[in-house]
Amino acid sequence: MKTTGPSIVATVLFTDIEGSTRLWELEPARMPGALALHDSLSRAAVEANRGTVEKTTGDGMLAVFASPLDALKAAIALQLVIADPDTTGGLPLRVRCGLHMGLVERRDNDWFGTPVNRAARVMAVAHGGQVLLTQAVVELVRDNLPPDVSLRDLGAVRLRDLTNPEHVHQALHPRLAQDFPALRSLETTPNNLPQQLTSFIGRDRERAEATRLLAGTRLLTIVGPGGIGKTRLSLQVAADAMDNYPDGVWFMELAPIDDASLVPKVVAQVLGLSEEASAPSIQSVCTHLASRCLLLVLDNCEHLVDACARLADAVLRVAPDVRIIASSREAMNIAGEQTYMLPPLAVPDSGSGIEATARSEAVQLFVERARLRQPAFVLTDQNSQTIAELCTRLDGIPLALELAAARVGVLPVDKIVERLGDRFRLLTGGNRTALPRQQTLRALIDWSYDLLRVQERTLFARLSVFANGWTLNTAEAVCSGPGIARDDVLDLLTSLVDKSLVVQDAHHERFRMLETLRDYARDRLQESGDDEATRSRHCACFLAFAEESEPHLEGGPDQPGWLTRLDQEHDNLRSALVWGTAGPDRVEAALRTCGAVYRFWLHRGHAREGRRWCDLALAMHAAEAASPARAKALHASGTLAWRLGDIATARSLLEQALELSRQQHDLQREARILSNLGGVAIHQADSGAAQTYLVQAVALFREQGNQTLEARSLNNLAALAINENRYADARAPLERALALSRSMGNPMEEANTMSHLGFIAQHDGNFPEAQALHEHALAIAREFGVREFEIEEARHLGEIALAQGDVSKTQAYFHQALTTSKEIGSPLEIALCLEANAALAVQLNQFAQAAGCLGASNALREANGMPRSHDAQQLCDGTLSACREALGEAAAVAAIADGDSLAPEAVVANSLAWLQLTERLENGTAGGG
Repeated sequence: MKTTGPSIVATVLFTDIEGSTRLWELEPARMPGALALHDSLSRAAVEANRGTVEKTTGDGMLAVFASPLDALKAAIALQLVIADPDTTGGLPLRVRCGLHMGLVERRDNDWFGTPVNRAARVMAVAHGGQVLLTQAVVELVRDNLPPDVSLRDLGAVRLRDLTNPEHVHQALHPRLAQDFPALRSLETTPNNLPQQLTSFIGRDRERAEATRLLAGTRLLTIVGPGGIGKTRLSLQVAADAMDNYPDGVWFMELAPIDDASLVPKVVAQVLGLSEEASAPSIQSVCTHLASRCLLLVLDNCEHLVDACARLADAVLRVAPDVRIIASSREAMNIAGEQTYMLPPLAVPDSGSGIEATARSEAVQLFVERARLRQPAFVLTDQNSQTIAELCTRLDGIPLALELAAARVGVLPVDKIVERLGDRFRLLTGGNRTALPRQQTLRALIDWSYDLLRVQERTLFARLSVFANGWTLNTAEAVCSGPGIARDDVLDLLTSLVDKSLVVQDAHHERFRMLETLRDYARDRLQESGDDEATRSRHCACFLAFAEESEPHLEGGPDQPGWLTRLDQEHDNLRSALVWGTAGPDRVEAALRTCGAVYRFWLHRGHAREGRRWCDLALAMHAAEAASPARAKALHASGTLAWRLGDIATARSLLEQALELSRQQHDLQREARILSNLGGVAIHQADSGAAQTYLVQAVALFREQGNQTLEARSLNNLAALAINENRYADARAPLERALALSRSMGNPMEEANTMSHLGFIAQHDGNFPEAQALHEHALAIAREFGVREFEIEEARHLGEIALAQGDVSKTQAYFHQALTTSKEIGSPLEIALCLEANAALAVQLNQFAQAAGCLGASNALREANGMPRSHDAQQLCDGTLSACREALGEAAAVAAIADGDSLAPEAVVANSLAWLQLTERLENGTAGGG
């Protein structure tokens, strides 16, 4: 039964020991030994009957069988052996057993499916010493029962999963007890919990947490937005806790009630109290409950929250054995209240495989409900990513998922996803017997929106302009305006959090909306006519944020913190750029934003996206409008193009930026552009221009007292010298760059210098020093999150390992470098990685692979105007000679041509696959095929 993957039909046996908690209290010394004997006997009974114990549950087990008859035999065998107290060290243990069968699935060493849950519920209604079977099991064993075993029909029993009653039978054996009290079903405790027609999916963690909280409080309020599943969880927790309340569990549905004065009357009616003319209903309820031990479930309190709070407070003061579960979109805020914010169902991570996708509770719910419409519907390799996207875009909101699943009968899942742009039109047609607000997604949110005050509605709508969340400061800047003073934003935002329309993160620093609520709020903002003014403030806010971040991206000690903030606000920056590039009258802000954050795009591997934004803004801006913003954006676009390997375009853009900066007498911008032009000229092998640009940049930075960027230009001068094989000339600029970086507290520029020094040490054959310098530089790059620099350092460390014959370490570093190069899309870095891989292939005597990598690198360099440095050319010449000698001239030329002819994406994919294969071969883990 140790299977993985597709669902199978199996019989599930659940057991546990009745009264084990009490036994631990009475016999703490004897229980460990008795329980160990119990576990051994249980496993023996299961395995003797061809079953598998899949997990133990403290004082019980879950076992799975291919045959229902084997499962029954195992249960009887366990009961027979455990009936003798001597087998458990003289301590009598009363075990109860439940069996059910059906379609189950094994994932992550555990079993999932309705039969698993159902078997546990059947076991839970049994008494110690009793074996219960569902009708599904009985149908397959009744004609072939074990010797001396018979069955007693106990009829339909309402289990505590609240779904359909289960027809159960008791297994009888002459050596076992046969007469037991009534089963512990819902009927044995007074209650009015409504039967549910669909299964309760997932929520194991939330269910356990809510149960734990209820045990420690008198009032538990489960809060969350509409459709999140508050009612269903409340009912399930109430059913689970039923044994604790001899006077019953009573459910009050308050959603249909509009008059707050009717709340105590509804409660009185459910409790069966006759209305007394002389006493208010709330007093009658309190008098009735004062001496009782019961649980009240108040459902959908948000529109009557004050009345519910008054009732709960009054009851809890006079009835010490009464507890209350309330579900609401906001808390009651009375003494002793414990709130529990119910999150959406877990959705799959982006790019998850089918196994991880299947573990998602949101996916499980969607698939289960889709089967009600289309019985053959299953999760497959082909549809798993589409279903994952659907669940993610619907935020894991159960009602939204159920409404989407209702469309499966008429639309394929991919078509449902396509239509989610108009989700409020698509997600209609829910259960006709449900409340009207639960039949469509829009009606559900309308219900919450209509309960808001005017200012709350205005803020709710304005908050929709934020993408992926916001801080209090940005909310105050963007959402204050007509109708809302800046000082009012905090209180209004707090109110929206309390009403479950806004989510606050665990550290209380950022806020966000579920995407479904954001779509609704965006519609409301457009309807209000306030859209353009709000988006304009949003654009201005994030332009100010971008320009505030700019000086902190030069490599100083606070750079990591600013990069993290920019990561958090990247979607808001994108949204601001969409607005800024929507018309010529707004584009100046977009140009300034691009000019401020291009280093963030470089560091975090977003260079291609950043260049698209720059070019879009520049294209919309009139070229004759020679503003400082245009110069900044040209500088940004040119720098991004350089790092992406588009060298000729980079030089053209930077030269345009230089001309504008000189016209504007912006010496700081001029010096920065000169430094970058020097770097571009190095890659073009234009050493004369590179020297001129860099010497001018160093002089200008020195005049301005900008030691941070003086160090960067000095590093570029050193790179020029290294590139031309003038290693001695590189030392003086590197020494000054290192001193400046350390005096300014600039770790990233210090790492840049260390990298150059490491390259010199590597050239000199001093591999230990080279390795130490590059490892230090790599550690700083990782700490600062500068992905482009990580690639360089990983590649250098791989080259050092290769020079020392450490193939395994070389493979690991080259794989890391090429993977990251692919992710950020840098042709220059990809070309360098391919050349390094070619050298590794020669070391492994795989000359065709080496020649193919050289051909691909040649093509990339030619297409992007990137000639090789002196050292790079020497490396490639050596690789080419080895290939010609090993393969012969004609075969080597053909292999190079093959690499030249492939698309860059195919070359990278092939190289990564080759690296993975060689790593497995090196480690002895490659499988046959």
